Order: sequence, then C-alpha cells, then structure tokens
Amino acid sequence: MKVGGRSLSARQVTLMVLGYGIGGGILTLPSLAAGVFGASGWLAVFLLGLVYVGATWIVGRLAEKFPEETIIEYSPRLLGKVIGLLFNLAFVVHLFLVIPVNIRILQELVNISLLPGAPTWFVSGSYLLVLAYGASREVNQIAQVNELLIEIAIFVGLFVVLAALQHFEPIHLIPIFSKDQLHLDQLEQLLGLTFAFGSLPVVNMVVPYIRNPHETTKAALKATFFIALIYTFFTAITLGVFGYKEAIDLSWVALELAKSVNFRAVILQRLDLILIVSWISALYTTGLISSFLVGLAIAQLARVRNKVYIIWALVPISYYLSASLKNYFVWTQWSIYVAVMSLVITFFFYPLLYLLSLRKGKRHE
Repeated sequence: MKVGGRSLSARQVTLMVLGYGIGGGILTLPSLAAGVFGASGWLAVFLLGLVYVGATWIVGRLAEKFPEETIIEYSPRLLGKVIGLLFNLAFVVHLFLVIPVNIRILQELVNISLLPGAPTWFVSGSYLLVLAYGASREVNQIAQVNELLIEIAIFVGLFVVLAALQHFEPIHLIPIFSKDQLHLDQLEQLLGLTFAFGSLPVVNMVVPYIRNPHETTKAALKATFFIALIYTFFTAITLGVFGYKEAIDLSWVALELAKSVNFRAVILQRLDLILIVSWISALYTTGLISSFLVGLAIAQLARVRNKVYIIWALVPISYYLSASLKNYFVWTQWSIYVAVMSLVITFFFYPLLYLLSLRKGKRHE
C-alpha cells in the first residue's frame, strides 16, 4: 500500500498498541492468573509479558522490512498465494472476533453499575454505531482520539491500584510457584492469559502510516513492555489485597478492588463507578482500532478502495455475534478461541514470515 503522507509519530504508534491491548482483559486477568498459578500469578504474568516482548521484536523487524505495505499485502508473496490467502483470512477473523467480545464486556460493565435497566440492543447498538463512525475516520484522527482516551484510562486505573495499597499484604504474594497452587492442567485459563497480550497485529497494519518506519520496532517494544508492567503491577496488587483464593472467585476483580478503597471525600466514595466510566474509554480504543484494522484488511483483500463501506457493513454482523455471547462464561470461552488464534499467529506465522523475508531478501528500506 503506497501512502503519500505519513501522519503517525512513534509515540502515537506506541499508544495505539497500548490502546488496542489494554481493554477488558485486564479486568479479569488477576482471576485467571490466580486460578492457574496461585499466589505467584503476578510473576507468571510478568514472564508471559517478557515472552511477548521477544515476539514484538520479531513483529517490529518484519514490519520494518515492508514499510510501504501491510501484512495483508506482503504475506502472499512470502507464503505463496494459497497459504497467504488462508493466513490473511485467519488474520482478519482474529481481528474481527475481538469486537463482539469487546461489545459484550462493555454491555456487562454498563449493566452492572451505570444503567442496570438498559436493554441490550440499546447499549450494544449505540456503542457499535459510535465504533463504526470513529473507525471510518482517517488514521491520524483515530490515533489522536486513542491518545487521549487511553491516557485517561491508564491514569485512573493506576490511581485505583495505588489507592488500594492501603489493604495490600505482601505475604499474599508468596510462596513462588508452589506445587500445591499450580494448576497447569487448566489449559483454557492459561490460554486466557494470552488474550490480554494480543495487540501485535496493530504493528504490521499501521506501518505504512508511520512517519519514520525505522522507529516501528522501538515503539512496539515500548508498548508491549509497558503493557507487561501494567498487568504485572495490577495483578500483584490485586492478589496482595484479596489473596489468590478469594481472587479466583471474583468475576470482576478490578471492580472489587475499587470498592475496597475507602475515601472520606464524597466524590471518591464510589471509586468503582469512576473506574467503569474511565475503562469504557479503554474498551472503546480497543474496539475502535480493531474496527479500523478489520475494515482496512478486508478492503485490501477485496481490493476495495473505500474501507468505510466495509466498516458499516460489518455492524449488523458484529451486533449479531455479540448478542450470541449470552453471559460471562460464553464470552470468556470465546476469548480463549481468540487467544489460540493469536498464539498461532504470534509464535508461528510471524517468525515464519520473518525468516522467509530474510531468505528471500525482501528489504524495502
């Protein structure tokens, strides 16, 4: 894809990776980590984050080799037309499936505290329309919106976590990897942890818009490492406040963490509401960027110039799929399917594409 003007700075790319990655997954991450690794779940999250940092280097280097193209455009040349097409279809499906889960999480949050009586069609439908409208804008406008919203969400989230230190007990974080607490047979929950680190597709789709493509790897590494630190810190504080046994039984552990904080100031007495309102912006950035990437990817596959029509055409499909996720357990299972696809793409296809690019000498620098 030849792009006449590059509008994204390295900082905006970093924040786009953050905006796509930090969403609803963090609200349940500590429970999943505690269920598999017990009190040492926080350390497992950090180690998993480091693994993804290593994968990010490969993803960034691959993107830098094709600074004028998205992964949709160059993968058929590296993998062959047939395998390349299958990969692109899987890549698009992986991006698209994030949207119904994103909508369902927002629906749950809104119905929990903000609008308990609001009908599903109203909340989901309104959110989808706003998503489609935002994703139809230019990439620089999307980056600017994401820049504002994700910074607000991170600031409020960190404030809640720091405020919860008043109940923090370091003893809850030990022992480290005790055999009695490890449940590695719970493979589904272990896969669910990886759902929170699935933001790498952003890198290979926005590189044609970056002012200096040589900064792609550095920007992506910053984002992934920061995500790993945020997840680790949040998980550690949560387990330190509740203990791993209680954390396992909490569906929305982040909201319970906010409720545990006590302030005399009236405006801060319902910190969970403040967290929900701010975290809706984090959910929106995930859905916004995902919708934009899906529209861009399908437009390139179908050789359609204007991705706007595709984005709006996907609205009823997204609504139908989100409505089929009836409850927490269903969309959690769906998240696991997305995580499996993300693992295959991240740790098999990205390294394979990078090795093929080295072998075939595809250097577009």
